[in-house]
Amino acid sequence: MLNKEDLNFSLRQILSQWPSQLTSSPPLRMAAVLVIIHYTQSSPRILLTKRNSTLKTHKGEIAFPGGAFSKQDKSLCDTATRETREEIGLIIEQKDILGSLQSVRTLTSNFVIIPFVTIQERILEPQILINEVQEVIDAPLFDLLDTEKIDLEHQAMSTKSLYEFTYGNEVIWGATARILKELHDCLYAKRDFC
Repeated sequence: MLNKEDLNFSLRQILSQWPSQLTSSPPLRMAAVLVIIHYTQSSPRILLTKRNSTLKTHKGEIAFPGGAFSKQDKSLCDTATRETREEIGLIIEQKDILGSLQSVRTLTSNFVIIPFVTIQERILEPQILINEVQEVIDAPLFDLLDTEKIDLEHQAMSTKSLYEFTYGNEVIWGATARILKELHDCLYAKRDFC
């Protein structure tokens, strides 16, 4: 099992070499999320949210904390940390951001999402913003990544292969699954060398 230092080193090394394939053209909108890996328990865990079922878009879906770029944000990294603070009450410093994974497009809402990655030693109990987040999911990282499979239900929406992951009774698909797939590939490519 990777300890925090090995995981941090591996992700920092990979993310620094990762080319940013940021592609956006109107009417796409920019958004950012925060992939939070933490060691509050002895093994690495990852935080996700279940979106409130009353939201206009992506209602009831599993997502990373984050949201749309706002004019008040100086950067997309600001967007990710601000939205994380607003949605689940966690304050993540920009100095603790390791880098970003490849951008992903949502299939239905015209967003390009930049997923930023952080590893935290410990996190405080999340405080959810009820009108946006129904619950916080705190999953064992590698157990979640090991549930990867092809998403046949939504495949007609894309020319690329789509994936899904499961945690308990929750199916994780769409942009969140594509981010998890990239994290999976990133970690498992280095796992043999750590």
